[in-house]
Amino acid sequence: MNELENLELKISKFLRFGVIFAGVVMLIGWVSQIKLSGNPFFSFKQYDYIPFSDLLKFHIYHKHWGVLTSYAGLGILISLPLIRVFLTAIIFIKQKEYALAMIAGVVLLGLIVSMSLGIEL
Repeated sequence: MNELENLELKISKFLRFGVIFAGVVMLIGWVSQIKLSGNPFFSFKQYDYIPFSDLLKFHIYHKHWGVLTSYAGLGILISLPLIRVFLTAIIFIKQKEYALAMIAGVVLLGLIVSMSLGIEL
């Protein structure tokens, strides 16, 4: 196995571990929020628009660690494609494939911009 295949294998194992880790973190957050009394769907009766930054501040202030843990797992899961494209650009640079590295950089920039525009703080 050459160096490139070895690096690709390490990246794929890292991404697999990242998805599993993010899932476990979200599961821990979800399970910690389970209440065995009352209606579990009560909070879904009415939708109120709340900016994400206000929602985070609320949960931090009230120490809702389960919700915050779930958000952390979701953040890890969302960051994995960014990490993959970044590592792909590094592989292309190591191979001296500068055109492909530049394309990977543009894709990474596009992902960052699209995620930034999709978040309303």
